[in-house]
Amino acid sequence: MGKIHKLSPLLISQIAAGEVIEGPAEVVKELVENSLDAGASKIEIFCDEAGLKSIQVRDNGEGILKEDLPLALESFATSKLTSFSDMLCLPSFGFRGEALAAIRSVAKITIESRHREENRAWFIEAEQEEISSIKPSSLPCGTRVVVEGLFAKLPVRRQFLKKERFLKRDILDTVINLSLAHPNVHFELYLDKEQSLFLPPAASLTERLRALYGASIEEKIQPVYHKKDGYEVEGYISQYHFYRNSPADIRFFVKKRPIRYRRLLPLLRQIYGELLPSGRFPFCILFLSAEEGEVDFNVHPQKKEVRFRNEEAMLQFLADALKEVVEQRGPYELKQLTPKENLSFYVGASQTFDFLPQFTLEEPPLNEEESPDEKPLVTKKLIVPQKIHAQLFDTFLLCSGEEGILLIDQHTAQERIFYEDFLEKLAAPKPASQELATPIELILSPAENLLLEQNLKDLEALGFVVEFLGVAGYCLRAVPIYVGPGEEAEALQLALRILEKEAPLSSTSLFEQLAKNLACRSAIRKGESLSHQEAEELLWRLFACKTPARCPHGRPTMVFLGREDVFRLFRRAID
Repeated sequence: MGKIHKLSPLLISQIAAGEVIEGPAEVVKELVENSLDAGASKIEIFCDEAGLKSIQVRDNGEGILKEDLPLALESFATSKLTSFSDMLCLPSFGFRGEALAAIRSVAKITIESRHREENRAWFIEAEQEEISSIKPSSLPCGTRVVVEGLFAKLPVRRQFLKKERFLKRDILDTVINLSLAHPNVHFELYLDKEQSLFLPPAASLTERLRALYGASIEEKIQPVYHKKDGYEVEGYISQYHFYRNSPADIRFFVKKRPIRYRRLLPLLRQIYGELLPSGRFPFCILFLSAEEGEVDFNVHPQKKEVRFRNEEAMLQFLADALKEVVEQRGPYELKQLTPKENLSFYVGASQTFDFLPQFTLEEPPLNEEESPDEKPLVTKKLIVPQKIHAQLFDTFLLCSGEEGILLIDQHTAQERIFYEDFLEKLAAPKPASQELATPIELILSPAENLLLEQNLKDLEALGFVVEFLGVAGYCLRAVPIYVGPGEEAEALQLALRILEKEAPLSSTSLFEQLAKNLACRSAIRKGESLSHQEAEELLWRLFACKTPARCPHGRPTMVFLGREDVFRLFRRAID
C-alpha cells in the first residue's frame, strides 16, 4: 500500500483554520467585519475568558436569508466574489468565504439572523463536520453569532496561545482598529462582562479619537492629507513633542482594512529624525487609498498584509506626505518670504537691526470631504521678529517683535538654509558635478566595494563620478557641486553608509538623506560667535526658506514666547 493518502475534509479545514484563526482576536475580527459588510450601525461584542470560553457578536445589519444559512458555514461560499478580478476592487472586508467554515472546524458556532426581507428570524448550529437543521428564532433583527469552546477539541493548539491578558489586549486592539476605520458605527466591547469600550457613533475621525484617547489628543497630533498619482492618504501623526512607549498606536489602513506594514516604522523614524527619542514611537493613524489594481489583498489568509503593484512609488508617496507635515508643522506656522526684496535691514545706535518680513498665516487647505470640525484645534501665532538683540551662549540669537520673543538656534537655522540650497540643486534639470583637478584614491572595505558596485547608477545621479581602476580599486573623479574642498571622499562614504543602513532608497530619498547630513556637518557649531553682519545674513536667509521653523531632521529652529506670556510672567497687564 502506498504511503501517500488524501487528507480528510475535517483535517484540511482545521489546517486552513490555523491560517485564518490564530486566536480569539481573529474570530472577533472576522465576525465584526461580517457585521460591517452587512451595513450594521451598531455592533456589540462579548468575550468570556478572553474569548476562549465564548465570543458573541450582535449587530443590527441586514441579516442573512434563511436559505443562505447553511452555505454561510461552508468553505469558499460567499456573496461577495464571482471572479478573480473582483478581488482587486471589492468594497467589502470578506471575500474568500473561509472565515465561518474555519471557525466551525475549531469551535462550536451558532448563527441567529433575521433578514430585512423576511418576517422572522432563524438559527443554525455547527461544529466540525456537523451542521444542524434550520430552526426558528426569536431574534428581533440583525444577526447574532456565538462561538463557544475555541480550540477546546484541539488542546495542542490551545497550549500555544498567549496568556489571557495578552489575548484580551489583542481583542481590544482589534476592535479599536475597526472603530477607527468606521467612526460612524456604534461599538461596544465587554471582556468577562466588564465594559471595555463604549463608542457611540462619531461624526468624524477626530471625534472618535477623542472618545478613545481623551480630549487632549487634539493638542498632540497633526493632520495628514496628501493626494497624488492615484494615491490618497489622510489621518493623524504626532506633534514633535508627543510620542509613545510602544508602537501599538502606529496604525495603518489600506482601503479601511488594518494592515501590518513593516516598512512604515522605519519610514517614520527616518522622517521624524532627531525629534524622536531613542526607544520611543510616534502616534500614527493613516488611511491609504489607491486606484483599482494598485493593491492586492489576496496575499494573507487574515488579510493583514497586502501587496502593492509599485511599492517603491507608494512608499515615496507616503514619505512625501509625512515629510510635508513633520518638517512644516510646529507650535506656529510661517509663510515663505516673497519676494525677498520685502526684507530690509539697518543697524541702529543700540546695536540692533530691524527688518520687516511680510509674514501671513497660511491655513492648510481642506480636502473636498473634510468638514471644518475635522480640523484639529491648533493655536497658530503670527511671528514677526523685528529686532535682533544679542547672541546667547554663542548658540542662540535673541530676537523680539510686537508679538513676543523669538530664540533662534543658529546651527539648526543654517542646517535648514543649506538643506534647501541642496534641494534647489536637485531640482535642476541635471544634478551638477564638479570635476576634481586630481582624482582621489578611494580606500574601501570589501563590504563598501560591494555596496559601491551595486549603487553606481544612484551615486552618479547624485553627481559622484567613480572610475574602476582594476586591481587598484576605485578613484573619485567628480563630486556634487555642493560638496566642499576636502570633504569629497567623506561625502561619498557618507552616501554609502546611508545606502547600507536604509536601502533600498530611491535616488531622491538618497539625495535628501545625504543633503541632511552634509547640511548638519557644514552648519555653524555651538559656541561659534557671529558678527552682526553674519547674524543678519543668517536670519535673512532663514526666513526666506520654504519651511524656516524646522531643520531638515525635524528639530525646531526657533522657540517663541508670546508677548502676553512675557507680561503674565511679571504679573503685569498689557497696555
